[in-house]
Amino acid sequence: MNFRLLGNVDAPAVMLIHGMATTAEKCYLDIARELAKSYRVILACLDGHDPYANSIFETIEQECEHIERYVNRRYGGRLFAVSGMSLGGTVTLELIRRGNIIIDRVHLDAAFCTSLGLMKTPYTLLFTKGIDYLKHGHKLPVIAVEKVFGKGNAGMTDLIYRGIEEETIKNVCNEVYSYRPSRELKDYTGAVQYWCGSDETYPKRSARALEKYLPDMRVRVFRGFGHGQMLRSRKRAYLRELKKFLTEQPEGCTE
Repeated sequence: MNFRLLGNVDAPAVMLIHGMATTAEKCYLDIARELAKSYRVILACLDGHDPYANSIFETIEQECEHIERYVNRRYGGRLFAVSGMSLGGTVTLELIRRGNIIIDRVHLDAAFCTSLGLMKTPYTLLFTKGIDYLKHGHKLPVIAVEKVFGKGNAGMTDLIYRGIEEETIKNVCNEVYSYRPSRELKDYTGAVQYWCGSDETYPKRSARALEKYLPDMRVRVFRGFGHGQMLRSRKRAYLRELKKFLTEQPEGCTE
């Protein structure tokens, strides 16, 4: 796994972990450049999603191991914050469950943590065939894209990394669509926010499942947005709200 770095090396470290079938730069570069004015920003490039590395995504556990080794070696085992989108959010959840590094604040954007059950196979087939179709230069029907990502969110296909391998897609789907939160999450004491759009179905279910284990987690549902839509098309608003979370005083603390 590679890591791209921006900002002052002495500033608080914030890691951004991107979603499935995109790259760190496509997903986060604009946000990272702005955050780098105040933070040391680390873009984690997940295996199988990096144009500069010949790799395959195997498991969420393996991705966590890469991140933990890097953070322990370069940052003394501690990050000020981690923000993860979709797959990146699920990886972030697993990091705090494992507890091998310290993360003071966690921001989850539509992290998946509710099993799809019997729907896992058709969803895996849908993504595998859909991305293959895009890789061959075709366009997906808008109605099909909006069915998955939300109304008015067909532009999400612009974020797709065309170099992704089918094996990576299948492995990601297998991991994400069967992931469930566990009771070890109750040991996490940092600040947590979970964001999703009102047009997202499974992330809202994930938020409800997580509240059992992270009762102090704040859930924010942004009206009129689909999966990743605010990050993609309303970057200024997204950045403004993310900065608020990173700078707000945790409950129970005083100046």
